[in-house]
Amino acid sequence: MDAIVLVGGQGTRLRPLTATRHKSLVPLCNRPAIEYLFDWLQRSGFSRIVLAIGQHNKDLIAAYPPGQYGGMALAHVHETERLESGGAIRNAVAKAKITERFSVLNGDIFVEFDFAPALEQHIERAADLTLALHEEADPSQFGVAVLDDSGMVMGFIEKPPLGAAPGNLVNAGVWIFEPSLVDEIPAGAVRVEETLFPSLVARRRTVLGYAFTGLWADIGTRTRYLAINRAMIEGGRNGIASTATIDPASTVSGSSVGDLSTIGPGAIVERSLLWERVQVGMGAEVRDSIVADRVVIGAGARLTETTVGSGATVAPGALLVPGTSVGPGTRYDGPHER
Repeated sequence: MDAIVLVGGQGTRLRPLTATRHKSLVPLCNRPAIEYLFDWLQRSGFSRIVLAIGQHNKDLIAAYPPGQYGGMALAHVHETERLESGGAIRNAVAKAKITERFSVLNGDIFVEFDFAPALEQHIERAADLTLALHEEADPSQFGVAVLDDSGMVMGFIEKPPLGAAPGNLVNAGVWIFEPSLVDEIPAGAVRVEETLFPSLVARRRTVLGYAFTGLWADIGTRTRYLAINRAMIEGGRNGIASTATIDPASTVSGSSVGDLSTIGPGAIVERSLLWERVQVGMGAEVRDSIVADRVVIGAGARLTETTVGSGATVAPGALLVPGTSVGPGTRYDGPHER
């Protein structure tokens, strides 16, 4: 079975991190996020991954060239213009010559659940489309699916106000398609979530929802990206790279620390995500923050709920308040506490 992985987005919600790295390559516990998706696809029995690659994705192409990944074939299809999910699926099916049932996955998700029961349900019910759904305490930032007692999707509500949703099962970005559906995707750069899916439901076609309870996250925003990294560590994954140097007089908790990064004496790193070759100076404090590669954080600097782009420098003693974003290659000098 083929899996089309949609990786054509520009990662604008994750900037400045994605100004220098494709969003599918951002690290989770010191591995590119997309590798967890690849590993899940392999465990789930897929035979081929088709990457639907957009423009300006050279780093992703170089990291995973066509050929093999594990025991699966790895193919690329390229887009010469912005196609959105619908156009990307059409393009991938045509260029990769997909003729059988297939799955589509968003490339910026982390997912862990048993795929076999979802596929079995899809086949047994002769479904046209099956949507994997995940229960979220706050579904207000997602598309919510409304199901009947048999698991059929009866409707969708996009980003309902907090407390106003009729349910909390959100679209998890994993879909099982029958090949005949491709011809029903409207022409042009369209999103299937806004066109094909509601149209199928309105026409009473068999659209199933498969609710799962495994670990899932949309890593398209810094808050959710940081949260899934933290959840992975709390679940037992190691967040400290073997080549990182952490001074015994420092404190590191609930965090990932990337390859060749150094944490100085007296420094505190809590609930944060540090990429490769980050230098945290003596007595600096990093809390609830994301720090990209080759960043230098000066002695005594304090970062809280901030995002620092690749190659940036935070001056010694600088205070970064929640919401601060430092661009790649820039220097942040203030403010300082008085």
